[in-house]
Amino acid sequence: MVVCFVVLISGQNVHAQKIKSDTVYKPIVVKEHSPHKATLYSALLPGLGQIYNKKYWKLPILYAGIGATLYAIGWNTGQYNDYKDGYIDLTKYIEFKNQAEDAGIPEPTSKRYEKLAPDTDFSTTTADVDSWFKTTFQNKKDSYKHDRDLSYIILFGVYVLNIIDATVDAHFTNFNINDDLSMTVQPKMNYNPVSGSTLGLSCRINF
Repeated sequence: MVVCFVVLISGQNVHAQKIKSDTVYKPIVVKEHSPHKATLYSALLPGLGQIYNKKYWKLPILYAGIGATLYAIGWNTGQYNDYKDGYIDLTKYIEFKNQAEDAGIPEPTSKRYEKLAPDTDFSTTTADVDSWFKTTFQNKKDSYKHDRDLSYIILFGVYVLNIIDATVDAHFTNFNINDDLSMTVQPKMNYNPVSGSTLGLSCRINF
């Protein structure tokens, strides 16, 4: 009876080993989020990196900033062109109006300054008034040019921030934080040959 029991146990062990040897364990491969892809996507098309990071709520903010900046560029460009053309035409008209009798300068046909000052008859204005309008048109022209150039810089800044945001988000996606966030405080005994035993506290943070 004893011999049979031993043989039976041995047979079961052999069968268990066979089952274990036939079992294939496949490692679980976690696909890593690529910051390089997020950067490339955002560089090719603003907002595409945010879509790759699944941060869809950032898209309205991003495109609102781009849209507002493009509107500012269009507005300032239009105003700059109007005052530049008005300044050029007014300068030519003032030269015609103040010319000497034998100068022979023909009257300019383009009078685009009139829509900038519709209530002013420049044929009857004095030299001081003409000078004031020329200075005003020039200052306006320079101001709108400055605002247009600044809008281009802001647009480029929004584009760069879009790339930086996508890259940083992709890096944080790969940063794993354990759900077991806890802190443990417990007493600890330390021994020093000089001062002897000392009692203190140890703090351990799990994350």
